[in-house]
Amino acid sequence: MNNRIYHVTIDLLNHIMSFMVVYAIMGTILLFFQISNLWALALIPLTGLLLSYTIRNKLKHIWSFLLIHLFLIATVFLLSPSLLTKILFPVYILFVTIFGLAQRLKEENLRRKNSSPSLLFVFLLLIAINTQLELVYLNTFLFQLTLLFIVLYFINSYLINFEQYFSLQQETSNVPFRQIKAANHTFIIFFLGIVLVCMVSFTRLPLGSFVSFLKNGVLSFLRWIFSFIRESDNNVLPQNDERPNYTLDDFDFKEPPAPASPLMEYIQKILTVLLAIVTIAALLALLSYAVYKLYQAFYQDKRNLLRDNTEFLSPFDKREKLKANGLHTRKKSFFLLRNQTYSDKIRKAFYKAVISNKSSSPPAISATPLELSEFILKEKKLEEDSKNNKAEAIAYYYEKARYAKDECDKKDLIEIKKLIH
Repeated sequence: MNNRIYHVTIDLLNHIMSFMVVYAIMGTILLFFQISNLWALALIPLTGLLLSYTIRNKLKHIWSFLLIHLFLIATVFLLSPSLLTKILFPVYILFVTIFGLAQRLKEENLRRKNSSPSLLFVFLLLIAINTQLELVYLNTFLFQLTLLFIVLYFINSYLINFEQYFSLQQETSNVPFRQIKAANHTFIIFFLGIVLVCMVSFTRLPLGSFVSFLKNGVLSFLRWIFSFIRESDNNVLPQNDERPNYTLDDFDFKEPPAPASPLMEYIQKILTVLLAIVTIAALLALLSYAVYKLYQAFYQDKRNLLRDNTEFLSPFDKREKLKANGLHTRKKSFFLLRNQTYSDKIRKAFYKAVISNKSSSPPAISATPLELSEFILKEKKLEEDSKNNKAEAIAYYYEKARYAKDECDKKDLIEIKKLIH
């Protein structure tokens, strides 16, 4: 599996999602100044962003990096159709250049991360602001961006998990990469299709009527509760058939109530929008969790735990970093050989002993450590009992180096070398 392709794809999706958040703010400013065609205008800074990413990865010299980015900023400035875009787009590319230079100077992190889902709050904030601005096209534009951001977020999460899992399985010989890749890609396309249909369908629901229905239901319930209190109060009062004589002085004439505050109406609108958004988000989260549990149940490991696990031992073994929870950690060194622990050396010695045996009948791919140990001693002229004991001892030291939580020591390495040679 080509991890480089997945790394580039994940980086591009992260850049595009970050661009969407920034462009949502720029789009709000452009619509406020009555500049339309936002999707067509988005191609200018988005193309500049993608070119900047390509330049950052391809060029080796800083002077060529800065010179070409300067040319890119000038090109974006010339292609921008209005004065406002001539200000916003080149400034954005300038920040992209500074960010790219900082990333180029940093050491590349092979472990990719997804964009933060908290960026969705930028879209929600802009939607809440638009309740005051009342820009006609802005809500539609922000909804389209939010929808696209969520879809790209799911795709990127899938690619990150897919790449990280299979990068750890590259040294396993019997993993069907192509079949799993095809099945996973089909499943994620189906899942995203369901998510997209659900999100679009929810926009067609009469949320205003739904919220009014909930409000009227709550008010009716409260009136029903207070009606019982009112009846109990009436039962306590003494019955008097005579009508009381009222005068004008008994009535307190008050001025009609003042109209509602515009601030309170604005807050009520924001709360209504947030309630609708939270409802939709909860339903989507419930649907996503249901699909995730289905996926987890479908791909649950159903192997027989009593069967021996097989392993393909590569000479270019890459062990995971040990956590600092009582386990021994490696000390970094300039030379690769000095980075190896005794467990690494034992496994390497075991591997060399296997491949150095030039027997006409090589071991099976599914051979267990004990079978491989017997293969190592196959050409040795030893008694049968002695050969079996040595094979069991070699398998013991290998399994200890491979599976035990505690690291092997120098004594273990000396013992297995004696057994092999």
